[in-house]
This record gives sequence, C-alpha cells and structure tokens, in this order.
Amino acid sequence: MRFGFCLDKKFGLPYNFIEMRTLFDVKTGETVKITGFDPDVPKAAFLRFALFEGQIIKCIAKPGPVVIKERFQTIAIGKEFSKKILVSKGHLL
Repeated sequence: MRFGFCLDKKFGLPYNFIEMRTLFDVKTGETVKITGFDPDVPKAAFLRFALFEGQIIKCIAKPGPVVIKERFQTIAIGKEFSKKILVSKGHLL
C-alpha cells in the first residue's frame, strides 16, 4: 500500500492518497471516491453519466464494462472510458 502526499503526474493535482488508481483497476465490491478525470476528455462526457469529482461510488460488477452504484443509480461504464476516471480511497487536499 502507498500512503502520503503526491502531485499526480497525469492530472497535476495534490492528493492525500491510499492507492490512487483508475476506476478500471477497482475491485468488485470496493467503495472509492472519484478524484479526477482525464484532462483530454471534455467534462461533458463524464456529466452524461452523472459522474463528478468527490462522488462516492461502489463497484458492483465487472463482467466487461465496469458497473458502479451511486445511491439509487446503477451505471455501466465501458472499459476504455473507466480508464479515464481517477479514483482513490484518500481525499483531495
């Protein structure tokens, strides 16, 4: 496990993190917080799925696409799109 402070190279934001990774790397049953998005993708693409920074989500299945649950909403996100969503068990400083 990795703990501590870092300046994320890809996204350029300071994080206090525990295993910062992409949504694609999250295991089934794990709850994480969305901490950022790929800057090369317009934010509107993420808003279509009602995804925003600071949101707490749970990965409920990975049959192909990543299936997440946020409160009463269940969303299936494609593999490539899930690699553009940065998540962490830590928090933004």
